[in-house]
Amino acid sequence: MRILFWISVFVSGLITIAGFVLTNMFTASFDPNGDHFIGGNGNPGLMFVFFPFLIILYFFFSMMFVFEKLHKYFKVKRNLFQTGYASLFVILFSFSTIQIIVFRNKINPYFEYEIGYLNPFSNSIFFNFWTFVACLCFSGFCSFFLKKNGQKYNV
Repeated sequence: MRILFWISVFVSGLITIAGFVLTNMFTASFDPNGDHFIGGNGNPGLMFVFFPFLIILYFFFSMMFVFEKLHKYFKVKRNLFQTGYASLFVILFSFSTIQIIVFRNKINPYFEYEIGYLNPFSNSIFFNFWTFVACLCFSGFCSFFLKKNGQKYNV
């Protein structure tokens, strides 16, 4: 059972990383001059995180159990790591939010209608290395709350 769990975490991690990388690769770059205008009515970069969405959720959920094992193995201090995880998450989340708002305000003057926050040009802001690390920090923070009432998980 344990080996299957570790294999599933590894495979789901590869799929998650591939989804984030492919989303970045297929995100259209914004070109205000219109030389490389991409038409259509879709957001092609999102399909790489939309279809494997349940696998991505599984990866971040299973990372809570992995972090719990790592915390036990290294005998970490709970408050120090909780503060570190939470602080890094808030910093990265704030940084990403600011990037999204600035980017949206930068591209809106070039369109007749108002562009939303999630658009074909902003996928790389939502799905990048920093948001991946922020999700891992959230999983690490939540890993301290897995055991309740003396229950033990055998993973």
